[in-house]
Amino acid sequence: MEEILKMRNLKAYYFTREGVIRAVDNVSLSISRGELLGLVGESGSGKSSLGLSIVRLIPPPGRIVDGEIIFRKMDLLKLPEKELRNIRGKHIGMIFQDPLTSLDPLRKIGDQLIETIIVHTRVNKEEAKEIALRALERVGIAPDRFDDYPHQLSGGMRQRVMIAMATMLNPDLLIADEPTTALDVIVQSRIMDLLSDLKRSMKMAILLITHDLALVIERSDRVAVMYAGELCEVGSSEKVSQEPLHPYTQLLLESIPNVEKPRTKLIYIPGSPPDMMNPPAGCRFWPRCPKVMNMCKSIPPRPLELDGRMVRCHLYNGGLESGG
Repeated sequence: MEEILKMRNLKAYYFTREGVIRAVDNVSLSISRGELLGLVGESGSGKSSLGLSIVRLIPPPGRIVDGEIIFRKMDLLKLPEKELRNIRGKHIGMIFQDPLTSLDPLRKIGDQLIETIIVHTRVNKEEAKEIALRALERVGIAPDRFDDYPHQLSGGMRQRVMIAMATMLNPDLLIADEPTTALDVIVQSRIMDLLSDLKRSMKMAILLITHDLALVIERSDRVAVMYAGELCEVGSSEKVSQEPLHPYTQLLLESIPNVEKPRTKLIYIPGSPPDMMNPPAGCRFWPRCPKVMNMCKSIPPRPLELDGRMVRCHLYNGGLESGG
């Protein structure tokens, strides 16, 4: 498959008065056309910062300090802001976490869609309206809602508007940051069905950012597990779900409730994510890891290629398990 996006050694830090928060620390990841890649991890792991870094929208005091983001053979980190604005919205669409705050509450949704189209294309207002109406129809919103304001729509409908806005110009890449947060399970399923349909029909790549590993396993082609600013495992959904390599991934899978066994004791990951201003020496997961070894506390594990996927853990050394 054609590689749409490739990040190499990306670092994005927040420079605060108290210290430096290493939100994204030396991350390398790629996404191919027609692929849905799920990026999963606990709150504060750096997932959203990674997504915002791709389109250089990481908020102050955040700053991308190193690395490359290659999109269609262009390094986005080296592009002038004017050129990058032409890519955002047209070639890279983004669905933000909260659609109510992402939409202008004082403007009708149709006007907001039309404005986006006119900014990025050479069509007149009437043609832009036709494109916007088709985009809303594609996500299941009737034409008579075109002149509604965001507060007149339900949470699920606002999310559909955001999807329509992000996809109406047929982008190569869609970044969906927690697109189903605060939605009930039925609406969540419909939103994910919609994203899957758009991926197939438009051949777009989708980066799905979420804390819901069960959703990622079910819907994604590949899974990237993030912890404390680093990727600890990347692989196909099938391999990661059936044979997780990293202890963090194993614990995440074990903590998913089993509806078929309602009386089973719930599993949880002990402890809390580290302070990203002062992360632990060595492996950042070792204070919570049930398989911790002495070397984990002082030597940072390097990423290893193993069975067609990446894992960052001292349990594996060049593809072979070590005795520890």
